[in-house]
Amino acid sequence: MSTLSALLMLHLLALILMAGTTFIDFINYQMFWKLFNHQRKQADGILSASAKFPGLIGIGAGFLIITGVGMIALTHGVWAQQLWFRIKMIFVLLLIFNSIFYGNRLSARLRAVVRLDAPDLAQQLINLKGKLRTFHLLQLGFLLMIIFLSAYKFN
Repeated sequence: MSTLSALLMLHLLALILMAGTTFIDFINYQMFWKLFNHQRKQADGILSASAKFPGLIGIGAGFLIITGVGMIALTHGVWAQQLWFRIKMIFVLLLIFNSIFYGNRLSARLRAVVRLDAPDLAQQLINLKGKLRTFHLLQLGFLLMIIFLSAYKFN
């Protein structure tokens, strides 16, 4: 197996880790919303389990970047010159910035609101529910575009 093939395989595994963990995180939040009013302890357990997912997504992102840079170096920047790659990088940046500046803050705010159990908890949860759903759908859409652009390279 060539070095390029090995990097590509690791790159795809990292992408699968990121996309799969993002999808499971989305599913977990849907379960949290269903259980919150009726089975609070189980909902809290789901919320605490979901707190670990950003770390897995970060590991996947780190491997994705390292293997991506390695592949670009091995191909002497040929891919970096192509339009599909430049568009893909825009989606990668959107994925990263959406996660750091939107998703992580929303998740932290949700955990804080649930922990404080404020009198206006229901209203705060309704506001956060829509925003978290939008965040996850954006992330999944960005990942889908990244996969599409990687599979159907064009000039």
